[in-house]
Amino acid sequence: MPTNTWLDFWQEKNAFDQTMSINYAYFLDRVEQHVTLTKQTSVLDIGSGPGHLVDAWHDRVGQLVCLDVSKRYNDQVRCRYAHCPNVVVHDLPADDYLNFDMLHGQTFDLVIVMSVLQYYPDIAAVERLLNNLKQLAKPGTKILLCDLIVSRGVVNDVLSVLKRSWQEGRLLSMLSLLFQLRFSVYYATQKQNGFLVIPQREWLDLCKRLAINGRFLPEPITLQHDRLNLLIEF
Repeated sequence: MPTNTWLDFWQEKNAFDQTMSINYAYFLDRVEQHVTLTKQTSVLDIGSGPGHLVDAWHDRVGQLVCLDVSKRYNDQVRCRYAHCPNVVVHDLPADDYLNFDMLHGQTFDLVIVMSVLQYYPDIAAVERLLNNLKQLAKPGTKILLCDLIVSRGVVNDVLSVLKRSWQEGRLLSMLSLLFQLRFSVYYATQKQNGFLVIPQREWLDLCKRLAINGRFLPEPITLQHDRLNLLIEF
């Protein structure tokens, strides 16, 4: 059966498997300007993919819980960290990926949602996510929604990531990724489904409507400088 939705896309091997680390390395170099990690910190990683956050933080925090719709990615992380009781991986059902019942009764100090929300179908799904996250928060919890597309325009997005990749000494790797994506199922899926674009003002209105304290970070923390990063604090 051909891939035709974003949920389908992430179930199969794809060009991001070996190259997500480029954006994640940039993010990891900058995120700790905004969050503090200790041996007591509990972290929730939504859309955890192949486990880049786990690789970087598993021995620096008290607990790291991963959620993803891709059982393929989840099994990779489970295999690598079977010896780490503080790393927990949950499969999100593709037909009910906003159901967090497996986390009932838990709260977290930090929630990371990295480059995920552009694949959501609409702002109603994002609102449901935020309502779910409110139930997992406690005083002092921080939630980072990263790599948010707030305006349309693929060209600027590509130029931005190429510029940062060049500055980081990773231009050839990024060019290779972009070439692979152009001639891959990713491009076809993007053409069919597009990305979710939520303007900056709508994000702030959504936070106000849900009584959430959210603000956009003044400086980029991901390679795509045309995208924004929203910090929510409880």
